[in-house]
Amino acid sequence: MNYILANGIQKLDGGSYSIDSIIKAIQTFSNWALRIGIALAGVSLIIGFIMYAVADVDKKQQVKQRIIQTMFGIVGIILAISIVNLIIDLF
Repeated sequence: MNYILANGIQKLDGGSYSIDSIIKAIQTFSNWALRIGIALAGVSLIIGFIMYAVADVDKKQQVKQRIIQTMFGIVGIILAISIVNLIIDLF
């Protein structure tokens, strides 16, 4: 049988995608997204500290709130991707 590799999913010639190949592709994508997300979280944390350091005294509280909201957003995205990864690992 001939296999065609398309975006990490194996497909039989004239056949359909198998569940295992779809789960593997989703898991590969979620691992990649998790690595990128953690790296972006570190970069945004550094940028946040720089923004806080150069902000005016009057605006420090607003900048601090924005930094905290951004961090919670990034943590939420990383957590969601991690949960998807864990669920896929159960199969």
